[in-house]
Amino acid sequence: MAAIRLTLTLKALLCTAVALLVAAVWTQPASAWTWAKGVTVYNGPGLCVRGDAGIDHKRPGVMSNNLAYSQTYALTQGCGTGLSRPDGWAATRATVYHWNGSAWTVCRASNWKYGATGQTGGQFPGPWGPGLVFDWGGWQSCGQGYYGTLAAAYVWDGSAWRGGGVWSGYEYASPTSFHGAREKAPELAPSQRIAPPTVHPKKRERAR
Repeated sequence: MAAIRLTLTLKALLCTAVALLVAAVWTQPASAWTWAKGVTVYNGPGLCVRGDAGIDHKRPGVMSNNLAYSQTYALTQGCGTGLSRPDGWAATRATVYHWNGSAWTVCRASNWKYGATGQTGGQFPGPWGPGLVFDWGGWQSCGQGYYGTLAAAYVWDGSAWRGGGVWSGYEYASPTSFHGAREKAPELAPSQRIAPPTVHPKKRERAR
């Protein structure tokens, strides 16, 4: 009987410890990025292009910051595994849009970032490619309201850039981070038709 009571006591203590741990985790501040990940923007002969887009804004008492994110991946035809492409053959860019009440307008944009692509191995395999984190300045940049990131994801196939845009979704940014009582949420997203880089890898190599 003593052994049974000891076992029950230990189980009760363990349950209490787990409950306290869960409560502690849930009460910690959390980042609230709005993401779109692994969106296919091109799938053609010998090449699939995917991209990520993200938006975050600084909120009082929450682990957050005024950041936009974009990344580009090259995969095999049919969007299988990561495809190896040399440095400069993939490009990404983050453009932050602001909703003015009737349309999306460009607020701020990063420069193009170029890089290589490939496939990681090990326990967590997956494609990799150039990515960037861009400080867009928060609601002070273009006023309080809804903001989102349109990421450009392009890969050079040897003769042309292939890819397009990825929309992150939107967040409301203001001094308090609370929605304005009369602010209607956007019903549309910006056009995902983004112009590719104006240079290609061969021209970039000659310019070095």
